[in-house]
Amino acid sequence: MTFSRIKIKVLTLCVCTLLALISFPGYVDCANKKGSQAAATPPPTPIEPEAVIEEVNAKQLEKLLTDKDYVAVFWYARSCLTCDKVLAELEKIDDDTDSFGVDFVKINDKRLAKQYGIKNFPALTYFREKEPIIYDGDLMDEEGVLDFLTSLEAMDLPDRIEEVNSKILLKIIEDTDFVAVLFCPDHATCPPRVMDKPQCRKCAKALQELENIDDEADQLGIGFVKIHDEELAEEYNLGNLPALVYYRHQTPIIYEGELSREEDVLEWLVQNKSTGDEDDVIEDVTAKTLSTLISNIDNLVVLFYDHGNDDSMTVLEELEQIDDDCDKHGIQFVKIDDPKAAAEYGIDTIPAIVYFEKQIPNIYDGDLMAEEQILHWLVGQLEHDEIEDVTDEMLDKMVKEGRVMAVLFYDNNDKKSEKVLEELENIDDECDALGVTFVKIDNPEEAVEYGINKVPKLIYFEKGIPTIYEGNLEDEEKLLKWLEEQTTSDQIEDITDEMMDLIIEKMPYVAVLYYDKDQKKSQKVLAELENIDDECDQNDIAFVKIDDDSEAKEWGIDELPAIVFFERGIPHIYEGDLMKEDDLLGWLVHQKRHSEIPEVTDEMKDKLIENTEHLAVIFYDKDDKQDIRVLNELENIDDELEKEGIVIVRIDNAAEAKEYGLDHLPALIYFENKIPALYEGDLMNEDEVLEWLILQKRTATIEEVTDEILIDLINDHEYVVVFFTGPCEPGEKCDKTLSALESIDDELDEAGIIFVTTEDTNIAKKYNIKNYPQLVFFRNRDPLIFTGDLDDEDEVLSWITDEDTLEIPGKIEEVNTKMLDKILSENDHVVVFFYREGDKRAQKILNELENIDDECEEKDIDFIKTSDPDIDKEYDLPSLPALAFYRHKFRTIYDGDLMKEDEILDWVIDLHESTSDVIESVDRKTLQVLINDVDHLAVFFYDDKCQSCPHILEELETIDDDTDKHGIQFVKSNDVKLAHEIGIFAFPALVYYETGVPIMYDGNLEDPQIVFKWILEEKADESIELIDRDTLNEYINTKDFLAVIFYKEDDPDAARVLRHIELIDDEASEYGIHIVKMNDKLMAKKYGYRNPPGITYFRKGKYINYDGDIDDEEEVLDWLTSPANMEMTDHIERVNRKMFEKIRKASDYLAVIFYSDECKQCPRVLAEVEHIDDDADKAGIDFVKIDDKQMAKEFGVFALPAIVFFKPTSKEPVIYAGDLYEEEQILAWLLTQKDPSGDVIEDLEGERLVQLIEESGSIAVYFWNKTQCDICTSKAARKARLKKEREAQQQEGGAGAAAAFGGESDATAAEAAAEATTTTHSSKHDDDADGCEQCTKVLEELENIDDDCDKHGITFVKTRDFSVADGYGVHEYPALVYFEGGIPNVFEGELNEEEEVLQWLITQKTEDRIELITRQMLETMVEETQYLAVYFYKINCNICDQILEGLELIDDECDVFGIHMVKIQDPQLAKRYSIKTFPALVYFRNGNPLLFEGDLQNEQSVLEWLIDDDNRELADEIEEVNERMLERLMAESTLLVVFFYDEDCAECEEILEDLEEIDGEADMFGIDFVKIASVEAAKKYDVVNIPSLVYFRKQVPVLYDGDLHQHDKVITWLTSQDVFEIKNEIEEVNRKMLDKLLEENEFITVFFYEHNQPDSMAALEKLENIDSETDNLDITFVKMADSRYAKKWGVTKLPAMVYFRRRFPSIYRGDLLSEDEVLEWLRKSRFRQPELNIFMYALIALAVCFLLYTAFLLQCFKPAPPPPPQHPKQS
Repeated sequence: MTFSRIKIKVLTLCVCTLLALISFPGYVDCANKKGSQAAATPPPTPIEPEAVIEEVNAKQLEKLLTDKDYVAVFWYARSCLTCDKVLAELEKIDDDTDSFGVDFVKINDKRLAKQYGIKNFPALTYFREKEPIIYDGDLMDEEGVLDFLTSLEAMDLPDRIEEVNSKILLKIIEDTDFVAVLFCPDHATCPPRVMDKPQCRKCAKALQELENIDDEADQLGIGFVKIHDEELAEEYNLGNLPALVYYRHQTPIIYEGELSREEDVLEWLVQNKSTGDEDDVIEDVTAKTLSTLISNIDNLVVLFYDHGNDDSMTVLEELEQIDDDCDKHGIQFVKIDDPKAAAEYGIDTIPAIVYFEKQIPNIYDGDLMAEEQILHWLVGQLEHDEIEDVTDEMLDKMVKEGRVMAVLFYDNNDKKSEKVLEELENIDDECDALGVTFVKIDNPEEAVEYGINKVPKLIYFEKGIPTIYEGNLEDEEKLLKWLEEQTTSDQIEDITDEMMDLIIEKMPYVAVLYYDKDQKKSQKVLAELENIDDECDQNDIAFVKIDDDSEAKEWGIDELPAIVFFERGIPHIYEGDLMKEDDLLGWLVHQKRHSEIPEVTDEMKDKLIENTEHLAVIFYDKDDKQDIRVLNELENIDDELEKEGIVIVRIDNAAEAKEYGLDHLPALIYFENKIPALYEGDLMNEDEVLEWLILQKRTATIEEVTDEILIDLINDHEYVVVFFTGPCEPGEKCDKTLSALESIDDELDEAGIIFVTTEDTNIAKKYNIKNYPQLVFFRNRDPLIFTGDLDDEDEVLSWITDEDTLEIPGKIEEVNTKMLDKILSENDHVVVFFYREGDKRAQKILNELENIDDECEEKDIDFIKTSDPDIDKEYDLPSLPALAFYRHKFRTIYDGDLMKEDEILDWVIDLHESTSDVIESVDRKTLQVLINDVDHLAVFFYDDKCQSCPHILEELETIDDDTDKHGIQFVKSNDVKLAHEIGIFAFPALVYYETGVPIMYDGNLEDPQIVFKWILEEKADESIELIDRDTLNEYINTKDFLAVIFYKEDDPDAARVLRHIELIDDEASEYGIHIVKMNDKLMAKKYGYRNPPGITYFRKGKYINYDGDIDDEEEVLDWLTSPANMEMTDHIERVNRKMFEKIRKASDYLAVIFYSDECKQCPRVLAEVEHIDDDADKAGIDFVKIDDKQMAKEFGVFALPAIVFFKPTSKEPVIYAGDLYEEEQILAWLLTQKDPSGDVIEDLEGERLVQLIEESGSIAVYFWNKTQCDICTSKAARKARLKKEREAQQQEGGAGAAAAFGGESDATAAEAAAEATTTTHSSKHDDDADGCEQCTKVLEELENIDDDCDKHGITFVKTRDFSVADGYGVHEYPALVYFEGGIPNVFEGELNEEEEVLQWLITQKTEDRIELITRQMLETMVEETQYLAVYFYKINCNICDQILEGLELIDDECDVFGIHMVKIQDPQLAKRYSIKTFPALVYFRNGNPLLFEGDLQNEQSVLEWLIDDDNRELADEIEEVNERMLERLMAESTLLVVFFYDEDCAECEEILEDLEEIDGEADMFGIDFVKIASVEAAKKYDVVNIPSLVYFRKQVPVLYDGDLHQHDKVITWLTSQDVFEIKNEIEEVNRKMLDKLLEENEFITVFFYEHNQPDSMAALEKLENIDSETDNLDITFVKMADSRYAKKWGVTKLPAMVYFRRRFPSIYRGDLLSEDEVLEWLRKSRFRQPELNIFMYALIALAVCFLLYTAFLLQCFKPAPPPPPQHPKQS
């Protein structure tokens, strides 16, 4: 007994556990999924078509960028082997980009690529609304590319919210932590720029406002996008649009405020950015984000910290505890780890806390570890108004921003400052109310910068201009009043000299009044000039004044008052009357808008020389008329000099001129980086002056100097070379020597050596130089005289740059970058010390390194140092200082202690003496040098991730010595970024450079011998023929296309250029272009190349010169093969197949004449066609000839000659079938093919027109004119109304009105006036260009029907002769009049509807001759006939007649089904229905056309198509059927609703209108809806009453007995489950019906299957057996043949069964052929809910209780047993 109880308990526990597991469907499903995946083999992957990125040309790309918002362009080159590999990878994501709405194309066009900044190939550019962004990642990583193309960062456009589609939005939400999404109505609801609906206007306004905060949101790390998708908005239940949704980590929040208030939106976004975070941490921000937060958050606390600093991290940990408290008080807390950002705000020690209140900073100076104290301080700052303390950097930042503010300079330890500060705290709020920011600063150095030597002092800033307060700072009331006056008044601000320097430096236009406040004249001038202060502000000219005599003298101003206008730091002195303020204002504005040579003082000139890189100074005498003429001439070149960046000024100061050794004026000196050069030409020739100045700036020339200038140069510069010419006239030997030395000036300039010349002899005498010319090299003012041959400039250069000459004994030489490059290229062993100037540690290291300089020199090792700016970046150094040893240009960096010179020396000597047998590794800088300097270079690129690279490298080491023997240097590089820059994305890779031209290896890198063989082949490849003059002349006469490369044999660049051209030689020959080279200088000069290299292209003897990049071989090839360059004006070009393919891509319209040398007719035809070549070209048609029979056959040409025309809209060409000897006919045919509407309507006037109208039987005349049309459209209606009013007044007024016009009637007078007006207009506009916009548009439409009119015998003309129109009563224009037998008929329809016009004209002419049916009959039948099949055909068309015979066979059948079939012969009408070829069949259903696209020769297929339900049905319209059609529908449709009605029934029409409203909805549920007006059909289906609605479910009828007028109840009844279900059968449903069932039923089972699939049919047959059982379980069982919809619920393989419990799906994983298992699974799924189990247990418990209670009652109330009967004996 006990054992059995235990068994029951265990069994109960197992059942409960099982039920509990079942109650978690997701868990069970997961288990099932795992099991099924393990057990079942995955279905085979369907073969999909290969994705291909479309090829486009430049025109197609331009159109694509115009039409599409998002376009990805893959740029590739022909010779780029990596491009193919990259393209193969990118093809994998083409479909994905399409699904994200990004069009992906590829293009090979180098010239176009350069326009978009593409220099290396392959490359990827992403265009967002035409804005390009270049992808700089790994192109081999296709997933990375896809992420880039669909990322928010790539889509981001400045100040614009990007539009996305639903798929991109989903990805952005998943990838982006914070994103704001603006949901707008669909484009269909609100088309662009159409704001006729309130929601559209609201959306546009919101978008306009929110665009203002897009950049700020980006800086805060919040993405901002918009989407026009009402369906998605409805799915998210967003309500009325527009709506803003903020996703934080994919969690949405809806903005409830006003979208047009962008500040509120931004604040809301910032506030909600961190509220959803689970981790309560202070947000880390960048410098850019911090700037945005400061600008937009009123109360912000910033912790500046260092992540690697222990104190910072400890403080941060403490502050995390008060972050929430700050949030409660509305204070945003952020942190930033950025030393530069800290320095910007003047923070020297980190960590530090700064509190920003309305952008005003305040630094916390308390204990950072006391978080409670910090919180108390922050709350105090929030609640109390104090003057914030700022640093000098903060102050500079605020001044630069142009804020209105008051700054108190004070000393914290000064009692007076403390007292003043205490008083000024009282007016802080009042300053805020005035819009004045009040801050304080305790920084003596900053005070001195503003000219403040004694504190406390207050300065008021407005637009960056400071004004000092001179009153008592302790009287806050007076100060407040002064500040108020400053904000409202327009006085000229008074500044100090330090302030003035700051203002001139920071502001582009500044007018400064130098005055003496105690001088009466100054006071008067100041009073006048106050009147123009506002006007200066309006013209963006800052106007200030300064009372400082010493500052005035610094600028050379001796007399006060005076005005100086500074234009970008360049001073202009005003020389007019300061009392005339209007003149002064005009002068200031003029100086701002126009460039003039400013007059300066000597002090101004000195300052300009110091601060200006390129300065030209004219020394002149203003009293000399010749000097003034020179100035006037030079004014003409002022603008050009400004564009070149050269500042030009003038100075009238003879003493200053003498300082520069100028004895004769005028004179011009050019200063470049303080180095002067004297102009010795004619100053009256401004063009020569301009050319000289530009030459000085752009090139390095030997400057002419005076003795005075030379002394300064020798004293100020380390290396100065001086060529003393002595007195030297042009043409003398000294002059020739100087000209020769000009050729080495550039090299010396690159080496940092100044080269000048002088005729003065004073300095020469000082250095004991007696013979001239003489060359002297000054090194640190120590002269060294050149003793070699001055005429040999190479020897001079070699001597100057020789190490022995340059060397300064006992020192490591300092060199610049140019000198460093030179030394590295010329010396085998070099030690270089790289350091930063001013670095104290570097100076100590240098002192130690000086000790080993001599030892290095003994080993022939050069030791140099360099400290040029950004030297570490240029030489790819990890840090500075750094020491590197270069051996044959290959670098090794020292990683030891730089202070130990002995160890460094040992390291250098070891490297010097060691030999390397491995492929040298190079850095970026060295590799670039090698590419430029080494003629033959092989580079092996690899990366650290490459597993095969070490093995391949080991193999290649075996050929390193062999390449060296052949003069090929072999190196390796793991610089991935550099590899990407030259188009290498797959590693390893081998590139061979010959004279700097790269060729990529595409073979097996693991076989070193094959690699070696390839390198040698590339080195030996020289395919371009070298020719002489005779050969050139011969080739010019015999070759159609000849390209000649002119080069100089001694030109070092020639080899590189020729190598580039050799790469395209073979491909050019495929186009029929012969490339040769020539080193004949005279021939090069003859063809326009004075300084080769250059390319001349001969086309049939005529030549053009190449003006592009000669180092870009693909650009050269594109230029050579460009159709525009190959074609000639007088000849039709002969091309081959390759050239034809290129021309075909580039040309919109192309005519080709195929011919053969064997063809006798061809020469004559070619001669004829040559006459029309130019005309065709003018019409935009390219004309070529091809001698290729095989190619002709490919285009359907089997007899030569033949002309073929290619159009962009058609892949197949059109062959000319006319007379080849009639060139005019050919030209007309070509023009017609290009523009079928090219025939124009003839223009006639006067008697000729009248005669034609009278003689022609049928003529249409179009009356038109610009003037009359303008009157008609704008004034005619008003004039007609006025005329009628006058006529009415005349009729009422009678003779009185007539008398008023001198006896004439008012009408007559009005007509005369109108006629006069018309005459005036006519005379005025007789010569007007034809047509206004309206008239021209109508005329263009009518041109299209001109040919059709001719075919119908109607002459069509146009005229502007209104005398003819008046004669026929035509007064409104434009107008069309048809004349038949001279009788006019005015067309009253729409003239711009040419089809309507043509039909009207044909009707007018042919109304008595109708064959079969005409257009008019057809239009009538289309309106009146429900089902109409129209057969369009042409005359003399054999196939048309054959098909017509076949269609005759099904005509009767069509009649049975109620389809009326007719035929029509009207090609023009056929165009209306998109019919391009004949014959064609159009099916009209209640007037709606449907074009048959099948085989018309198969009449049975035509019949099936006509009676097919899909073709018969129309949306939102109940189709009319006959009995035969109804029978067919019964057999085919499982759900059919039939409305039986009578045509005479008035009520039926109303019911039909109601039912039409639910027809579309019924279709969505898979229910066919038809109507029939047939008594016989009603009787056949037992319909007694008319109208009636009968629902046939698999031909089983159910009669609707409700109110037919209530269509809502009808559709509810049709889709109700009771009506829908058929007993013992699983019902078929569509998506809409399933969605409805899921909404209405808790438990639904769906069997997903496929039609005609054996497994599906077998399973369905089994499942039909349990349909009734599922009904008993209250489970609705349906089936659905929709595999795509099945995937929505996770079904990947059919057949499958899904059970839905309250819309939650569970997939059945068992055997569908076992209906018992299925039923058991459904039963368990149905009763697995815990609440049902409890209910069952409750029932059992109640039953048990009831039994126990009954037993209790029976036991308790059991009657007492009767006493036993007494025994007889007892009784």
